[in-house]
Amino acid sequence: MLLLLFDLLFASTSILLFYNFFSEGIQESVENIYLEIIIFNLIVIGVFAYIDSYNYLVFLNRFRYVYRTLKGIGYTFVFYLGWLWVSNSLHTLNVYAILMLFFIFSLLTYFSRMIIIPLFSMFLPRRKMVLYAPEGNYKNVKNWIDGHTVSGINITKILRDKEEIGDYVEKGYPVIISTFTKKWKILIDELFYFKGKVPVILYSPLLAGIDGVDYWGYFEGVPIVYFRWSGESQIYRIGKKLIDITGTILAIILFAPFMIIAAIGIKLTSRGSVFFIQERVGRGGKVFKMIKFRSMHESVDDEPHKEFMKDCINGSSEKVFKYMDDERITPWGKVLRKTSIDEIPQFFNVLKGDLSLVGPRPPLDYEVKQYSDWHGERLSVKQGISGVWQVFGRARLPFVQSCFLDIYYVENKSLCLDIHLLAQTPQAIVLGKGAY
Repeated sequence: MLLLLFDLLFASTSILLFYNFFSEGIQESVENIYLEIIIFNLIVIGVFAYIDSYNYLVFLNRFRYVYRTLKGIGYTFVFYLGWLWVSNSLHTLNVYAILMLFFIFSLLTYFSRMIIIPLFSMFLPRRKMVLYAPEGNYKNVKNWIDGHTVSGINITKILRDKEEIGDYVEKGYPVIISTFTKKWKILIDELFYFKGKVPVILYSPLLAGIDGVDYWGYFEGVPIVYFRWSGESQIYRIGKKLIDITGTILAIILFAPFMIIAAIGIKLTSRGSVFFIQERVGRGGKVFKMIKFRSMHESVDDEPHKEFMKDCINGSSEKVFKYMDDERITPWGKVLRKTSIDEIPQFFNVLKGDLSLVGPRPPLDYEVKQYSDWHGERLSVKQGISGVWQVFGRARLPFVQSCFLDIYYVENKSLCLDIHLLAQTPQAIVLGKGAY
């Protein structure tokens, strides 16, 4: 809340200073400076909320905090330029005037977030939390959190016994879990004990290797993951449906040329149908037919893939969740997969209601048969084209970590998260990180 108030204050101050003192002869072109203040504030708050900059956990990693602030300033710059263009005010401002506005805004924003906020945090009440360390290994985590006083976290109790934590949970104390277990089932059981009760901050070396997730902090290369146990409100369901329909229609129009090129390439380079229709498992175990561009030779044997997935899920936890060097894939199919063009026809599945634009990827039936109980949590929401795993993991992570990313989405889903993942998807596709 403090960050929000200071952002409103300094965003308004930036506009007032600029149009009254630094833009001589330009302020006449602004019909209503109060409208500019409102628009600029809406952009600032929208951008910083979008990048999850109002989450107190951002203070647990100073570098990422500075980076997020810089990114927020950059996005604000772009969106306000867009507003000036739409309102026909851009032509009245020269380049130096615009740069001056964002120099003022950047200066005030960093001043508030790097100096004023830390000073204020010294006098504000701190968030009481319980540190739960079932194996008794917590000192490094505690020292790290205690060393970041700006986060406002106060560890009031350290416990090893889950039974002792009940009173604190009833009082609504958020819980920090520091677990060094090497078994995923134990990790998930510890985490889900608090599901729907209190927010949880999870630290576990089992998550090492999942890097670059925008919403997480990192300590010694291990992510700090926040679970807020979000539900599905009516507003969320309606908003998600609107995003699915409008986004899908726009995507089909935008990608129509690529679909034509993909179809021609398939016909010219291999024998068989352009499309590949396959049964997949959706929300709640419901089976539906998913459509893709065919990237494999026709009449291929699924047994090698079945054995590979069986080993991925129940065998080697280090094996990446993708069948590499698959001889069943055609040369043109490799191009389609690398660029994710083979997935484009799935937009029609979204229109049918089988898929969402954002959600865990729909598995095959023989994959689901290998699932443990906690793996099945990823099927508790509508499956999607893009998602946390698709953006931040793709094929470079083992199955257990990929499944954890899906569970993170299930328990933290929101419209802001959906929009953020959709915005990150093109970048993930262009860079091709983890795609095969």
